[in-house]
Amino acid sequence: MYKKLIVMVLAFIYSGLLAQSSRINGFISDAETGEVLMGANVFLLETGQGMATDRNGYYVLDGINSGDYTFVVSYLGYEEYRENFSFGGADIINRNIDLSPIILESEEVVVEGERIKRKVNIQPGKVNLSPRQIKGFPALAEPDIFRAIQALPGVLTSSEFSTGLIIRGGNTDQNLILLDGITVYNPSHLGGVFSNFIVDAVKDAELIKGGYNAEYGGRLSAVLNVTSREGNRKNLMGVQMFHYYLLKLL
Repeated sequence: MYKKLIVMVLAFIYSGLLAQSSRINGFISDAETGEVLMGANVFLLETGQGMATDRNGYYVLDGINSGDYTFVVSYLGYEEYRENFSFGGADIINRNIDLSPIILESEEVVVEGERIKRKVNIQPGKVNLSPRQIKGFPALAEPDIFRAIQALPGVLTSSEFSTGLIIRGGNTDQNLILLDGITVYNPSHLGGVFSNFIVDAVKDAELIKGGYNAEYGGRLSAVLNVTSREGNRKNLMGVQMFHYYLLKLL
């Protein structure tokens, strides 16, 4: 009976101490682009209590006792951030911080070593195309990802006016088309003459013609994984394009 009473009293005291502790949380991002910084170091200088920001740039430090502390945020390639805080009984502070990029200067480093023969991992069924490479392929009125892929070995098309991809003998609907990991079910427009992907908004296009992982599901032919460019969150930019063939068609 007395043991249970002692445990209840200690639990009550401990919960009271937790209720009196303070907390600070927020997001860490780039001051120029607004992009969140994953893995930034956030800590209190006096106690060493800290953590690294998650993939969303979020951090939270709780259980902070009353007192004066120096709040420090550091990240490689960015200027260190410091701020003094005075925590009371149960303060909750939300602080979003923008770190400014800096240029790191160091002495010259000379690395010497013998060349090691390594087995090169060659995947003949995998092709990566950059926007510059896509624009170098023959196109109809405008650069097109599908037109560029049709010029690659092992890829066929049903007609000269179709962007459909025939790979490994399968139909055009047996290919998996992804945009940033999301399935695109109708990748073409204007009756299949043009694809829906804007080349200037594409960062990379990866075509896997065979031997792809189970993460892509049970498609029979190939996988086209298109990655879009990351925009600038600070400045609004855009490109306006007109094509003679489209205007004539309309």
